[in-house]
Amino acid sequence: MSMMQLFWVFLKFGLLCFGGGYMLVPLFTAELVGGYRVLSQEDFVNLVSIAQMTPGPIGINCATYVGFLQHGIAGALVATTALVMPAYFLVILAAKLLAKWEKNFFVQGFLAGMRPAAAGMVVIAGLLFAEMSIFRGNLPYHAEGTLEGFGIRYGALVIFAIAIYCQHKFKLKAPAVIIGAAVLGMLLCR
Repeated sequence: MSMMQLFWVFLKFGLLCFGGGYMLVPLFTAELVGGYRVLSQEDFVNLVSIAQMTPGPIGINCATYVGFLQHGIAGALVATTALVMPAYFLVILAAKLLAKWEKNFFVQGFLAGMRPAAAGMVVIAGLLFAEMSIFRGNLPYHAEGTLEGFGIRYGALVIFAIAIYCQHKFKLKAPAVIIGAAVLGMLLCR
């Protein structure tokens, strides 16, 4: 991937990142794992897991890592800047215009249409994470529609259930849940 491609891909991600960093997961998977093949699926899952534990938004952490892999420090700066640049300008524009136009019928429709699309992208991100970590083979929603080679990683499923329970019951922060899950993974998923 050239420096210019790196810039344009992450600029596109920055423009499409309505709803938060998890909206980027399906886009990252399609472009970086599928399209440009700069990461394997396993590398991407590991990257997202590590990005969860480090400070900062998941998208910025991923952009910095992928940029660094491609072109060192210069690539990290280019990818991170390209990802953040659209949000910077859109927030400035929104701050100036939203107060004036927030009651406008079209603006309300635009925002109402974005919310369910953002929720759908987060659900797709969840399915991708489940497919990459809990299940072996493809989930049946793929075009192939076959369950051949499909299976469940039971240790990962147990860790998933414990993580949900601990997050819900004890209101643990994400880094604590991920570190606990990593320890369980060393015991259950060898």
